[in-house]
Amino acid sequence: MILTARPDVRTNARLVEAARELDVAVLLVDAATVTAFLADGQIKPLGIENEARESSVVLARVGNWRPESMLAVLDAAVAAGCGTPNPPAAIRIARDHWATMVALNDAGLEIPPTIAGSDPEALARDVIRHIGLPAVVKQRRSRMGVGVIRCATRDHLEAVLDSLWRVGDEIVVQRWLAGGESTVRLLVVGGEVIAAARFNASVGEWRSNAARGGSAEAYDAPLNETALAVAAARTIGLGHCGVDIVTRDDGPTVLEVNPTPGFLKLEEVTGVDVARALVEHAVAR
Repeated sequence: MILTARPDVRTNARLVEAARELDVAVLLVDAATVTAFLADGQIKPLGIENEARESSVVLARVGNWRPESMLAVLDAAVAAGCGTPNPPAAIRIARDHWATMVALNDAGLEIPPTIAGSDPEALARDVIRHIGLPAVVKQRRSRMGVGVIRCATRDHLEAVLDSLWRVGDEIVVQRWLAGGESTVRLLVVGGEVIAAARFNASVGEWRSNAARGGSAEAYDAPLNETALAVAAARTIGLGHCGVDIVTRDDGPTVLEVNPTPGFLKLEEVTGVDVARALVEHAVAR
C-alpha cells in the first residue's frame, strides 16, 4: 500500500510500476481521504480497513509540509498490523529540522551549528554571537528549498526572523557552510547507500536541490560519507531516506534527512532502479 498526499505524481507511478514488475499487489491510497479512529482502547484506519492487515506493508509518501493527521492514518495502519519501513515516530523526527539535528547531535554525527528559539531579537542576537553570518533560516518543516533563506547581513536576518515570527512559523537557524551551493544526496535503503548524486545550484541560486533548478550528476561517495548517511538513517530510525550532506576538507556534514525522498533525478543520473529497491525493501520488512 502506498499512502500518499499526491497520488498523481510520477514518483508514485514509478513505485506502482516496480510493484507490478515484482508481482506485488499494490494499492495507491490518497491519504487525504482516509481517517484514523480512536475508540475503546483501539486505533484503526477508516477507509482501508480491509487492506490494513498483517500481510500488508505501507510505504508512506507524506511530505514535510503535509498535515500531521496524515501520519495519524499511518499510526492506525501500523496498529492494524501493517509493516512499514519508516515508522511514524521516525518520520515525525525527520520532517522536523530541529528534532533531526538534536537526534544526530546526540549520536555524535556532524551537523551545522544550529539555534532554535521564539523571540526574533533573542534569536538574532545569539545567531550573531554564536553562529555568525551568513546564516541559513529554515522553517522547521521546510520543503524542497522553500522556506529556506540565507541571510548575509544582520538587518536581513532580523527582518526574516521577525516576519516569520509574526506569522507563527517555527524556525531554526544554521551556520552557512562554505561550498553549500553543491550538496550530495545519498539514498539509504535497508542500511545501505544504493544511489548518490551531487546537486549543484543553478546560476544566481544558492539552493542546490533539483526543485530549485539545480543540476545533478552521478556521484561515487567515499566510505566516510556513506557511513555517515547510514548512521543518520539508523539514528532517526528510518528504513529508507535521502540524506543530504555537504562535503568539506574536514569531513562531511549532514544538512537534512528526508523521510520521503524524491528519487526521479537519482534514477535519471545514476541508472539505479530506486523504485524497485524501495518496494523490495518494504516487502522484505
